[in-house]
Amino acid sequence: MEVGRLGGLFFCGVCAVHNFSFPKQNKLKKKKHFQFVYQRGKAHANLFGAIYVMKGEGLQIGLAVGKKLGHAVVRNHIKRMMREAFRLHHEQIKPGYHLIWVARYKLVHAGLANFEMTLLTLCREAGILIESENG
Repeated sequence: MEVGRLGGLFFCGVCAVHNFSFPKQNKLKKKKHFQFVYQRGKAHANLFGAIYVMKGEGLQIGLAVGKKLGHAVVRNHIKRMMREAFRLHHEQIKPGYHLIWVARYKLVHAGLANFEMTLLTLCREAGILIESENG
């Protein structure tokens, strides 16, 4: 079995090529873009976070972690985990949406599984998750 890596692509030899990258075109960065999604988007929330969803080009996500959640190291860790959860599951989210994912305090000590569960739950609630035929 051949295993290799080229750029963001991972070749495992058993299954098809997987894309494990998080390209810049998938990121919302500018304040005016965040404000636009906050104002025009629809909000969905649970104990672990909130997500603002708005129709747009492609699939883009912005991450918001407030200073109340901790100092810079903690906030950066939360953002890394949020990015990783999105990177792992972005193919399950319908294209054509701009998202802003806002972290809440319960995510401070959560593991990656909680971040993934939060993202998928909020996307399902927003109706932007691609549901598989199996369940």
